[in-house]
Amino acid sequence: MTELESKDSLRHRGRAWNIVQFVFLLAVIAFIWAGMMHMATAISLCVMIIGWVKIYRLHSLELEKPYYRLWLNFVDGLLSASVLGSLFLYDYVHTDSIEKILGIGSVCLIARMVSHTIFSLSILREGKSLAKSGNWSKLSKLAIYITMGVYLLDLEHYKQICMIASILLMAAASAAYLYWYYRDAEHRKPLSIASQLTMSRIILTPFFLWVFFYDGDLDYSNNNLVLKILALAMVLGFMLTDYLDGKLARARNEVSTLGKYLDPFSDKISNMTIFMSFIATGYAPVWMVALIYFREASVETLRTLAAAENVIMPARRSGKWKTALQGIGIVFILVGALDPIQASWTGLAAAWSYIPQVVMGLITTVTILSGIDYFVASQNVLKKYI
Repeated sequence: MTELESKDSLRHRGRAWNIVQFVFLLAVIAFIWAGMMHMATAISLCVMIIGWVKIYRLHSLELEKPYYRLWLNFVDGLLSASVLGSLFLYDYVHTDSIEKILGIGSVCLIARMVSHTIFSLSILREGKSLAKSGNWSKLSKLAIYITMGVYLLDLEHYKQICMIASILLMAAASAAYLYWYYRDAEHRKPLSIASQLTMSRIILTPFFLWVFFYDGDLDYSNNNLVLKILALAMVLGFMLTDYLDGKLARARNEVSTLGKYLDPFSDKISNMTIFMSFIATGYAPVWMVALIYFREASVETLRTLAAAENVIMPARRSGKWKTALQGIGIVFILVGALDPIQASWTGLAAAWSYIPQVVMGLITTVTILSGIDYFVASQNVLKKYI
């Protein structure tokens, strides 16, 4: 048998396995809604075995034409998301309870499937080549199949672990895909490390919301200590990347117009998200966050007007002090909310009802003063419009 015939044979075998797997996934969905969970579980185990064979034994997907490979991945992702979504809806309809992490995982899978398909289509229409399935992508697919089985088996102690692992693997696969795209000279000009650090704050901000409100209770003091520590670690990560992106851009001579606009934008996205979370849990009154938002929006409008005159507004010292104080204040509040701190300092626990608002008041004052400084320093731009 020639090499070409061998590849054709392998491709046909892969297509047969795909068809069987898709039929099995449809059967799983049907059995879920029929309430026949034992049958759905047995077939989902077959789906998992088929997935392992396809991914780690046949490798047939790599031999398919780009568009065929793209739509096979799309259908696979759509059916997998439908299985998870069916489990979520079935539980809600029949038990009137919501498995939050299952719903989040279903949404993440759909979002990844849609964005990956649109992104890949744009690459193909430019006449460029698609990346081969990497290890992260293979692991995320296998993790999703395993997660299906765990939920169908109702293994209570492993549900959240498997779903969180699947979400993290999907995120890693997406990050690897974007890394391949922006690092491949055939596609786009590579993003600098500084810009990648800046974008990481925007990408991770929704995950902060998830961690902050994971227990579904607006009272942050009731949150699990592990999640409180994770929220604090994410904020420290935001601050570290904010410090490193500018330093690296200057050290590597990679200062760019994109970075000058993206850095303050990412700061505002992350900080405003945290401040709105503070409103929900009672750490900040609405009017303070509204004033902070008014300042940020006004300065961004001023930047836009300056850009229209081909003037780039650099970050002023007052803006840097404002950003630093906001970060310190946020960290202070999140550290003070930790259970061991509250338990060890009795006075702090008694005064905690107003301490976060005092800190937020100081942040608001400095933020407004910084905004005034920007407007005073930009009179030459404003004179052209007023």
